[in-house]
Amino acid sequence: MLTIGVDFSKKSSVYRVLDAKGQWVAGRKIENRPEFIHAFLDELAGPKQLALEATRNWGLYYECVKEHVDRFYLGHPKKMKAITQSETKNDSNDAQMIARLTYSGFLPQAYVCDLDMRQLRSLLRFRHFLVDQRRSIRNQVQTLLDRNLWPHERPGSFKDPFCRRGLQWLRALALPERERFILDQALTSFEHLSAQIGRLEEFLQTQTFDLPGLPWLRTVPGFRRSQVNALVVLTEVADIRRFRKADHLIHYAGLIPRERSSGDKHRTGRLVKEANLHLRRAFLESTLAAIRAQSGLKAYYQSVKTRAGSGAGIVATARKLASAVYWVLKEQRPYRPEKVFVLSPAAACHPATVTDR
Repeated sequence: MLTIGVDFSKKSSVYRVLDAKGQWVAGRKIENRPEFIHAFLDELAGPKQLALEATRNWGLYYECVKEHVDRFYLGHPKKMKAITQSETKNDSNDAQMIARLTYSGFLPQAYVCDLDMRQLRSLLRFRHFLVDQRRSIRNQVQTLLDRNLWPHERPGSFKDPFCRRGLQWLRALALPERERFILDQALTSFEHLSAQIGRLEEFLQTQTFDLPGLPWLRTVPGFRRSQVNALVVLTEVADIRRFRKADHLIHYAGLIPRERSSGDKHRTGRLVKEANLHLRRAFLESTLAAIRAQSGLKAYYQSVKTRAGSGAGIVATARKLASAVYWVLKEQRPYRPEKVFVLSPAAACHPATVTDR
């Protein structure tokens, strides 16, 4: 089998080809046009495996070549960075390194999902982008109010200035001319973003989803009434079979702390950075709803909160929720509450209590 390493760039790509014995047989720089790429691949006789490093537009290249190669591999960019760093880094060397790693079986791979799943994932990620933009506008308005009003000057009939009555109050609020101009622009942006998010969510309702795990996920606390986070979990996970254990899904979602341990010293820090932040966000947001819906999870959250604070309680409960999601999707079954051992503050004198999750 021929092994093809590709350094994929925006306008052109560099190809390096190894034969079945690992010897170089071809190499070329080709303009990124489908007809040129197809012609080069068709010139190479016999079965072919092709690999490239994941970039933001790898899906475009994948759809172009998937019918012209026997195997396609996508290199994990963060894991490859530690392997491919070199003092003589260029496109040709990168293509050679990708080919060598693929031939030897040491290429760190990223998951390749189909086009429909990628498009749905992009739609949901764009919604998160809009929500984050709207949250930034809200924060700007809160800052403006803090620098112009004393606490007693704010109405006591509502807490959120972005509720219906709050927006009416903001539009009528007397401020200096420059501050009033900023507030008007912020409110216009807020209303525009809210309308965009509403239209996007309406568009989501018109789509048909080929997501076999959705009925099972709907049985898990926190996802029973979820309109968005359930879809986020399924699209970001894509295929639960790629995770051998529940801990692997928890790590992928970034729900574990960073660790710096050596010898007898054990140190943990904040949550890991190299994770799927969209999946982490979905689990954390769903945990808040799950705590209200499931007494066992609520009791577990309260026990961790008592010992380590509310933030640690939310993350610990999110780990349990992610583990439950893993088994529900893995076994294609409804959620079954399990026994959770809750350590009370008086555990030194009394045995731990047991509650249903």
